[in-house]
This record gives sequence, structure tokens and C-alpha cells, in this order.
Amino acid sequence: MNKQDHDELLNQGLTQQEIDSLAQKDFTKEEIMQAHLYNNEIKKGSNFIAWLVDIITWLTP
Repeated sequence: MNKQDHDELLNQGLTQQEIDSLAQKDFTKEEIMQAHLYNNEIKKGSNFIAWLVDIITWLTP
């Protein structure tokens, strides 16, 4: 991975540790970006589920 690709990944919101970890496993720039987007979607779903559980718990006597 060249410096430009590395900088682009940093600008997309990835951490240096994430980039290094995935690059060591021979992920391409595109694969690293897709993994980051996938992880963000999982986090959104987890937050929604946690929010839903809080509401149900609050409504249950």
C-alpha cells in the first residue's frame, strides 16, 4: 500500500492500528474500506438494539 492510499484511509476515519492490522493480513485498500464500513453498520445496529432494550426495560414494571 502506498502513502496516498494510507492517507486516504486515515481520512476515511480509520485508525493507524486498524490500517496496520488489516494491511499485515494482505487486505487491499478497498477491502479495508469495506471492512470499516461493515463495522460501522454493525455498531449502528448494536446501538439501536441497546436503545430498544433500554426502552423496553423502562416500560416494563
